[in-house]
Parts: sequence; C-alpha cells; structure tokens
Amino acid sequence: MTDKKEHLAILQAIRAGDEDARQELLAQYAPLVVKVASGITGRYIKAGQDEEVSIGLLALNEAIDKYDPTRGASFFSFAHLVISNRLKDYLRSQKTREMPSSALDELALSIDYRQAWQQYRDADLRESRRSEVFQYIRELEEYKLDLRQLAAATPKHRQARQRAMEAAQLLAASADLTRHVKTRKELPLKEMEGKLNVSRKTLERQRKYIIALFIILTGDYSCLSEYLPGEES
Repeated sequence: MTDKKEHLAILQAIRAGDEDARQELLAQYAPLVVKVASGITGRYIKAGQDEEVSIGLLALNEAIDKYDPTRGASFFSFAHLVISNRLKDYLRSQKTREMPSSALDELALSIDYRQAWQQYRDADLRESRRSEVFQYIRELEEYKLDLRQLAAATPKHRQARQRAMEAAQLLAASADLTRHVKTRKELPLKEMEGKLNVSRKTLERQRKYIIALFIILTGDYSCLSEYLPGEES
C-alpha cells in the first residue's frame, strides 16, 4: 500500500476537489474491500458481481472523507475499520438496497461512486443524527444539563433565540472564553456583558440555552448544527 506521506498528499488533493485522485485511491484499496467482505461473509466475493463490494467501496469512500491523520491511526487501519463496520451493518439490516450498476473493471478495479454514494449518504443520515444526539446528551451531562431542561429553557421567541445564539458565537470565537466555559462549566458573564447588547440578567436567564448552543458550535455536530438559530425556517 501507499506510504503515509503519499497518502496525505493524495488525501489533500482529494479534499481540494481532485476527483481523479479519489478514483485512484478507491481503485488502489478495492482489493482490501474484497478481502474484508470475503472475511465477513465467509464466502468468495467477486468484484462487479457481489453487492458487498459496492457497500464496501462506499464505506471506503466514507473513510477517505472522514480520515483524520492527527488521531494517530494509519489510513489503512481506519479504512479497514470503516469498511468492516459498514458491511456488518449492511448484513445485519437484511435489507435490499438498490445500487447503481457497478463500473468495476476486474483489472482496473475502479468505480464511478457518485450516484451510489449519494444514495448511501441519504440512507445513513438518520443514523448519523442519532449518534450525534447521544454524544450531545453526554456533553450536556458535563454541564449538569439534560434534554428536558434544555426544552424548558429554550426561548419561545425567535429574537430571544437569536440573541442567545450571538452570545454562544461570542464564546466559541474566543479561545479564552471557550476555555473558561469548558473548564469551569459556567458562563463568563462579566466578559460577555461588555461585548453584547444584552443585560447580565438576560444572560443568566438564558444560561442553559447558551451553553447548549455553545456545545454544538464547538463540537463535531454537522447534523445538529443545521438546527441552530439563524438556520431555522
């Protein structure tokens, strides 16, 4: 397989929009997909015929988009994990998902993944939201908050929600204020009062809601962030 430096260069090219580089990496790791699929199913898997290969390639493409080299794991290990998990999920689901015709060539082992990947992402979105909610609940607990308290603390008026959002954005934009909130699990009311056109009393009243917004803004919540004030219809 490709060494780490070359992987990083290819991944950087992909994230810059180089689709040829993506296709090249998909083709290079296609044998891994076949190997993992064969191991999980316990039978001979053939590229271009078995649906498990399509599922595995979509998982490989997901690994390309989500791989973070700063976390220490090699791309090979991360891709192997994602492919295994997605194939196990697929086999457990016992659902027949219509996939586009494979463009895999047995020699080149390449695929035009675009249509299939979009279908897969649509189907996977609900599970992603669910995972984020569980993570969000865990983070709320660190501030001694829960979803029931959050529902009760959410302002009824859109303008009030927007003011709270501005307060949360102020916190998230400042390294010092972010550190204060995460370390002390409280709002730096004095610093905020001088930078926002709202009273200290209002900030205290909206404390729970502001912290809830702050958690989303400073965390990895791509799904939940769609529901932040200012994005609502």
